[in-house]
This record gives sequence, structure tokens and C-alpha cells, in this order.
Amino acid sequence: MLPTGIISSGCVSKLHLSSEVKPVRFGAEAGYESGVAPPTQATRSPVPPLKLTVVVAVALIDTDNRILLAQRPEGKQLAGLWEFPGGKLEPGERPEETLIRELREELGITVKEPCLAPLTFASHAYETFHLLMPLYICRRWEGFVQPLEGQALKWVKAQELRSYPMPPADEPLIPFLVDLLV
Repeated sequence: MLPTGIISSGCVSKLHLSSEVKPVRFGAEAGYESGVAPPTQATRSPVPPLKLTVVVAVALIDTDNRILLAQRPEGKQLAGLWEFPGGKLEPGERPEETLIRELREELGITVKEPCLAPLTFASHAYETFHLLMPLYICRRWEGFVQPLEGQALKWVKAQELRSYPMPPADEPLIPFLVDLLV
């Protein structure tokens, strides 16, 4: 069992604390007959792997504990849906560098790396790629938030986030923000 301090911090899920977790079994213990190998990559039907795309997102939180959402503009994939600001990780770039660059380009604000705190991540398979999306939180930045790429912006309370249609990859992030801010 884990120490109480870790449990109360909200960082450990009930899954991690379950006494129902069963040990991994191999061979006959796992139900395979002696001499019969379990299915391997060579014996499974070939499924081409999806390209992995990393998009880094941030929940900008203002002094009223509201979160900034940006609406994807017309002409972009998933146009009209609301999302957390951020962007695609470029080769050789760290996630924090991606956010600093994207927030300057999209919103005209300056964020310093120590003001970015990782909260959680989402992993979602779209039809043509697999998205991995780390979510950071940020409460301090310099400048005024402006929609520099034609996107609509809205400051929203955490408990109102589900009222805004979001891409499927963003939806699992909502409970973490609700737990943090409500």
C-alpha cells in the first residue's frame, strides 16, 4: 500500500491501489499449452502502425480560475470545436519550448518555462494518426491574450468545459481540470 500523503495528493488513481491487480502470467500459467507459443507479431494480421503526432496543450488559468479555450477556425481540421491552446511539437523541440513558441504566435503572450507545470496527458487514435497530448497548466504570463490566428477565444469555468464541443482527444483532460479548480 502507498503512503497516505501520495493518495491524498490526487496523483494516484484507484487502479494503482487495487488489491485486485493480478500478476502477469506466461506460458502454461497464461493458458497456453506446453510447446504452443502465444501469438506474436509475425502471426498476427499486419496492421500498419499509425503515425505518432505530439501536440502540446496548456490550460491558461486566469485570476478568476477560468480556463482559456480557443475555437478551431474554418478551413482547419475539426473546425468549430473548442480546444486548449498549444501546437505540434517540432523536431528537436522540448514540450515547454513548443508552448512558449505557440502561445507567442497564437495569442501574443510571453510565457516563461518555470510557469509551465505538466498536469496530465491524453492519448487518442484518430483514423490516420495517433495523438499524444501532454497538458500543462499556466497561471502567469506577460501581455494580453489576443486571437492572432483568427480563432475565437473564451474564458470558461472548469465546471462549464463540457458545454463546449471539443475534439475527442481533449475530452479526457476535462476531469483533471475540474478536480484541480472546483
